Amino acid sequence: MGFPYTLVTLVFLSMLPVTMIVPVVKDIVKDRLLGSNWEVAYFTSIPMLGSFLFAPVAGIISDRFKNRKYFISLFCFLDAGLFYLLTVVTDMGLFLFLRFLEGASHIFIIGLLLSSAADQENDPKNKRYYGKGILMGITGMFLSLGGAFGMPLGILGRSNPLLPFYVGSGILVFVGIMSLFMLKDKGIHKVKDFKLNDLKLAILENPFLFVPFLFNFIDRFTVGFIISSFNIHLRETLAFHPGMLGVFLGLVLFPMSLLSYPSALLSRKTGVLPLVLVGSTIYGVFLGLSGTTNDFWFLFIFLLICGVGAGVMFVPSMMLASKMSKPGLTATTMSAFTGVGSLGFMLGPIVSVQMQSVFNSLLPQEYSFSALSFFFGFLEIGLVFMTIPFFKKILSKINRIDEEREKITLANPDPIL
Repeated sequence: MGFPYTLVTLVFLSMLPVTMIVPVVKDIVKDRLLGSNWEVAYFTSIPMLGSFLFAPVAGIISDRFKNRKYFISLFCFLDAGLFYLLTVVTDMGLFLFLRFLEGASHIFIIGLLLSSAADQENDPKNKRYYGKGILMGITGMFLSLGGAFGMPLGILGRSNPLLPFYVGSGILVFVGIMSLFMLKDKGIHKVKDFKLNDLKLAILENPFLFVPFLFNFIDRFTVGFIISSFNIHLRETLAFHPGMLGVFLGLVLFPMSLLSYPSALLSRKTGVLPLVLVGSTIYGVFLGLSGTTNDFWFLFIFLLICGVGAGVMFVPSMMLASKMSKPGLTATTMSAFTGVGSLGFMLGPIVSVQMQSVFNSLLPQEYSFSALSFFFGFLEIGLVFMTIPFFKKILSKINRIDEEREKITLANPDPIL
């Protein structure tokens, strides 16, 4: 079975509209609809609420009807329509409700595309990828790259802030058509359903599972700050136009995407936990520094190094959660890991706006945003310092689980989800 070029292309394209509109959030929400920073936070948070609530529904429906591509295509067209409606509606309440529906629709697209990749990787007939994790890793990289490439495309909104929404809608229509005619369902390979009791069992078996969960929560929590309060800071304080903003925010996403696979390879020599700790420290330090300067080149360097730190720890944090899961509960653990990350992304923009108002009231204006940036950076660094005392215990637990998994694999060569 050959490489699924169509599938990874669709994954890449489907992420472009998501980040393409980030550089024009200020123009749409604050300038066009006369909203505040709170509405900006809601605009970035509420689609994650839709994703969080409807992600399980997407899997259940497609598994039940034994179909992926028709549902992917249907929700591409629906999402495209919602993107267009966001350019028409002028009432803030309705605007945010449509944004919620858009987030729910988009998780159907992404979730089912990833499920299609999982179908191929979990197919015993697919000797090239079966049970190796390679295909999901490559698909995840293209998912991140789509988000990274979408940011600079925000320059389309420099003359007309509605244009990224129109282009995003057109891309989704194209993805829907490609899915309908080019995507092939190779058979649905359903993994074990998520059950809360299974998650409780996994945590009781290994309380250190909270470590990768907390890292993923804080990682996504800080990203919520970047695309909301930091976004507005670059537009209003530093007077960046949408294209420039997209390039600078892309400095975080591009290294994160490009370093994902190399960091996974490096983890074979170093182990995953050291990379999580080192990468998170780099990310936290330079995220904090990024809010302290108005100098173009300093900001460029700080954000680029911040992205390198994110790239070093992004995939290893996922691998850490997988490695620390009891055999037989891996699917449940990774579902919870993803859900915790979504929760962090959802809460990040709202908390960042709240904390910004707190710092504005406590500190002179020239220091308040620097304090906010350091607050989010120190969350990452603080978590690293909290983890270090348990370093040896966590490594010991990983080694024991690896030994247990190896024994089970020798007895039963089929991968345990």
